[in-house]
Amino acid sequence: MFLKKIKEIILKIRTAKILFAVIIFAAIIATEINMGIKLPAVTGILFFLALITIAAYILIKIYFPDFLHSPKDILLVETLVVIMLFFMLLAHFNDALSVYFLPTAAAGILMSILFNPALSVVGVFLITMFTVIITGFSFELFVIYFVGGIVGAYAAKSVRNRKDLNSCGLYVLGINTLSISAFSLIGGASLLNTGINIAWGAGNAFISIIIAAGLLPFYENIFKITTDIKLLELGDFNHPLLKRLMLEAPGTYHHSLMVGNLAEHTCEMIGANPLLARVSAYYHDIGKLKNPHYFIENQIESSNRHDNLKSNISALILKRHVKDGVNLAGEYNLDRILIDAIQQHHGTTLMGYFYNKVLKETNDKDSVDKNDFRYSGPCPGTKEGGVLMLADSVEAACRSLEEPSFSRISALVTKIINNKFIDNQLNRCEITLSNLKQIQKSFINTLSGIYHSRIEYPEDKEEKAVE
Repeated sequence: MFLKKIKEIILKIRTAKILFAVIIFAAIIATEINMGIKLPAVTGILFFLALITIAAYILIKIYFPDFLHSPKDILLVETLVVIMLFFMLLAHFNDALSVYFLPTAAAGILMSILFNPALSVVGVFLITMFTVIITGFSFELFVIYFVGGIVGAYAAKSVRNRKDLNSCGLYVLGINTLSISAFSLIGGASLLNTGINIAWGAGNAFISIIIAAGLLPFYENIFKITTDIKLLELGDFNHPLLKRLMLEAPGTYHHSLMVGNLAEHTCEMIGANPLLARVSAYYHDIGKLKNPHYFIENQIESSNRHDNLKSNISALILKRHVKDGVNLAGEYNLDRILIDAIQQHHGTTLMGYFYNKVLKETNDKDSVDKNDFRYSGPCPGTKEGGVLMLADSVEAACRSLEEPSFSRISALVTKIINNKFIDNQLNRCEITLSNLKQIQKSFINTLSGIYHSRIEYPEDKEEKAVE
């Protein structure tokens, strides 16, 4: 609770980034002063730091403008820079350690997992430049650190579980061996010294993985970042919530799996995060655990419980499953990104069946408020959320088709997507018209493969005649 409060306070301070920059500069300048460097050299170092900071800022401004508008992300990178500099200063001033042991690759690995490989290159550049200042402006060390960090970032982009971090270490080990060997050959170093330096480079790769593995859970928990590693852990069917869904609401569980498959394949086509879409689909209907038998997919008996309820009460029960899902997600400490998916998967969609039913039952149509039959929203704010909403709707609708032929599935999918678009449910999620065409095609192909009517062979006709 204390750490959370501290984080909230820091995030509110817009000048936090300046504060961290001052800390970094002061640490480096203090280091250089302790080494006996005079005022002109310190001034030159300040100018050099200003130049590389401006260069990094311009790169981020051009290619990652959203990053600059996120105080949380900025704070995360700043803390990472400070932590990495701490490790580097610790290693640098320990006479027993080699300069090749400084773990710069850890920064590339962490930033690649927490953000993306492209942004991590900028972070690695900054950290490498600071490290080069500490180590006396060595071009050789700059190349070794920078290339090692980039390779670590590249290797980390395919990390899907914590064990995969070991493979990142092998990549860093390989590139460190190559770069150290290259500079040793250029400098005419002996075979023994080259071997010793390569051994230190191997230690660099090893300690980088230890630091990355140790800091990753810290950043995931403190900054509430949902990495692909965390998503895979949440997508494990042994998760208590998914096990409850399977046992208490099997129809909803099966529906969620189908929606997950639909959403995952579709997100691959439109360039969204397929893993996020699939895991979000698994949890999107967990609110139905509150009253599972009021949802058609869980009704084993032939009668529908809503037949004995007033339409406005039925609408309240249906709307309630979204709020119940958010509450349940909070109880089980699900990540914010999944809570948003639960809250947004129906947007502000109108429950047309119950609304039209009330209109038929009442003489005073003006007394019926349409908003009472709409979900509370908000509408999806991401591509993955928009795909989830559409996949949820089309999968449920296709299950109700008596004879799901290709033409009927195609017509139904097209109608549902058009209705959502016309109803402004997709305005916030940056799904383009081109994306909608891709989504429509993906849904039709997948659902046709699942629900299409099977050809009736002569043997089937004979069996029916016997029956």
